[in-house]
Amino acid sequence: MANLADRCDAVIDSFYEASSLSDAVIIYDRTPEGETLSEVLNNIVSPRQKVTDDLIELLTEMWFDYSAHEHLYGDDPWFIEKTSLAEPMNKDWSKMEQSLLHEARFINPEVAKVLEVVFGSIHNDKTREGKLVIVELGVDCEIDTLYRARVFQTLNAMEVALSHPERHIGPPPSGVGVSGRMNAKGISVFYGATDKNIAISEVRPPVGSHVILAAFKLLRTFRVLDLCQLGSIALKSTSSPFDPATVIEASRRDFLKILTQRLVMPVMPELAEQNYLISQVIADFLSTHPELKLDGIIFSSAQTNTNSQDTRNRNVILFNKASKVLHAEDCYGGNSSVHLFDYDEDCPSGFLMPEIYTKECQNDMEDHNEFLWIDKDHNDKPTLKLDRDAIEIYEIEGVEYQKTCHKVLHTIVRSI
Repeated sequence: MANLADRCDAVIDSFYEASSLSDAVIIYDRTPEGETLSEVLNNIVSPRQKVTDDLIELLTEMWFDYSAHEHLYGDDPWFIEKTSLAEPMNKDWSKMEQSLLHEARFINPEVAKVLEVVFGSIHNDKTREGKLVIVELGVDCEIDTLYRARVFQTLNAMEVALSHPERHIGPPPSGVGVSGRMNAKGISVFYGATDKNIAISEVRPPVGSHVILAAFKLLRTFRVLDLCQLGSIALKSTSSPFDPATVIEASRRDFLKILTQRLVMPVMPELAEQNYLISQVIADFLSTHPELKLDGIIFSSAQTNTNSQDTRNRNVILFNKASKVLHAEDCYGGNSSVHLFDYDEDCPSGFLMPEIYTKECQNDMEDHNEFLWIDKDHNDKPTLKLDRDAIEIYEIEGVEYQKTCHKVLHTIVRSI
């Protein structure tokens, strides 16, 4: 019984906090929230009544401080479950961040160890509803098309981009791209969205600019990590509060809920380099993990207030290995011409009516059969195909902000 009491003490310390020591209970004599000690013991041990009474007696004696003549949780302890057990893992993560910022950014065993603890088992994680956190996009899936937008402030630049949209609207060539939320400078990845409006809002176009929106078909099945589901994982049904490993699992569960929210928070431009470092390292870890075999990440947009659980309104990043666009090479750039304007007697200065003219290649069989790459090296296979029949141009005429007003109070303090 003494051994069982010790184990119950450890479970209560890990998973519960006292609700009977609040000012509302002590000063105003209100009924505590949660459950009595007897009810908590019934939940975690399910003993017979006589055993419960013995456990209460042992725990009451264990929690009594003879030097102060006080009980650890009060004379009549009540408990509520802790809202978060993330603190132990939060400390490890903070230590890792400091090491990443101030010690070593590239080959850092401390970083790899913490990331493995946090993300190494995500292929086994499920939510409370039984959903997996790794989902599939692409062929024969609900989402088989992604949208990507680019901002243009001059018509000449837009005309050049339309002459070879696979190259200029798709991800930049390796070694060229700027750093982003999930990629370091020079590492090319595909940033897209499952919805046209989200794709446009993510590039934050200024008024007066033009946005080219292109649809990219997914040519195979992609395994992507769903950050929204990752923040809602549940403990395994076989987890026991008496198992020390369960405390670690619960800490990881609650920490992931916090971390996934941090990863998609809006970042101010002047803080982007520092704040993106952690998310870039996470993306590198996930993209190269030999067991997870992930192609990308799907996450809610920080630019909209859409339902984060709706996979039809999300951002998607495809890692470098999964972001090659069919016909994006330079050799395919000379077979198209672009006309942006049309003219008539009512508008002699011209009106925007863009059209791409693509020459049909009779001798190049690869232009007719997009699947001739099937025997190429895996990392060189195209995974995306731009639909030239679905390109759209948007003239940005205004921007509407969703905002909350906070009144600034002004107080005059009279001198004495």
